[in-house]
Amino acid sequence: MKEHKILTEILKDYFQNSNEPFAIELRKLFAETNLSLMTEKSCEETPLEDWLDGQIVMHALQISPRTLQTLRTNGTLPFSRIGNKLYYRRQDILKTLYANYTMYKMNFDD
Repeated sequence: MKEHKILTEILKDYFQNSNEPFAIELRKLFAETNLSLMTEKSCEETPLEDWLDGQIVMHALQISPRTLQTLRTNGTLPFSRIGNKLYYRRQDILKTLYANYTMYKMNFDD
């Protein structure tokens, strides 16, 4: 009798093992950005101390409440809501920073 796979297992197998161009490009993207394919348990295994509230995030990134709201609204920074309080995973903040990193060279010769 053939076992039934859940959709996440099928997609994970496809993206990790397929030789189709889309899957290959996705693997390259994940390798370049140092990300791994996430499993269902990734959120469950996040220790409580890795969840930060908005005040800590704003202070650490030196951004305003409006900027933090914009990051949430446009989907740049994932969040979780419990009641009226918003929480952010430390890993998500780091991924966002690395994904949007741009090095600027300053020219002091002018």
